[in-house]
Amino acid sequence: MKKLLMILLLAFISTPCISTQAMTVVQKNMGYISINATESKEIAPNTANITFAVETTDVDSKRAAERNSQITSKVIGALKQELSSDKKSDIQTRNYNLRPNYKYNKNSDDRSIKNYTAINSIVVKTSDTSMVSKLIDTAIKNNVSNVSGVSMTIEDQDQFATEIVNAALTKAKNQAKATAAALNQKVVGIKSLRVNVYQQGANGVRLYKAAALGSTAADTATPTPIEAGKVQLNASVDAEFYVK
Repeated sequence: MKKLLMILLLAFISTPCISTQAMTVVQKNMGYISINATESKEIAPNTANITFAVETTDVDSKRAAERNSQITSKVIGALKQELSSDKKSDIQTRNYNLRPNYKYNKNSDDRSIKNYTAINSIVVKTSDTSMVSKLIDTAIKNNVSNVSGVSMTIEDQDQFATEIVNAALTKAKNQAKATAAALNQKVVGIKSLRVNVYQQGANGVRLYKAAALGSTAADTATPTPIEAGKVQLNASVDAEFYVK
């Protein structure tokens, strides 16, 4: 019996003493403040993107498609010749569409096919923004139907982005310190951080409709006026700072 009691006593002594207080890590909760800071810089664009459309209509769908293909090939050939010195240029065709056009009977719900329209988009990218006017005039001379979009952007923006992100981060940190000081507290860490960089491009270029330019417009010595303007590069920082 004494031997049994001795064994139980040793087992009790060797068992770790579990204390709720000892196992709980007490940490004082810290408050935090949210800051939004932005920084921007205007930069001359170094890339132009132009979208042309070739539109052809015929009572025969095959003829509409063939005529579209002929004009598209002619336009692309002429544009490639103009861009021969620009090694970074690129020409693509996108969004080809061949659709029927219907005519409706006024006295019934019946409809019949009137003709067919083929539409093909040509997207041109050039690193020489000074060529935009000449490219538009060249496309019009070769019977492109319209210029549906011109945009100016910045490629390889990393060097500019780093500069404005750093400025926005410094601004956010200074605002956080000033806010904390006004509350008799100090910034002691970062809870979360989100950074967004985006462009606001110089896209204020009108839609040019070839038919509206007149039959002699494409042959005039005066090029289509295009102002590249500036592209605004923006950095937005949303940060949450711990304060204590």
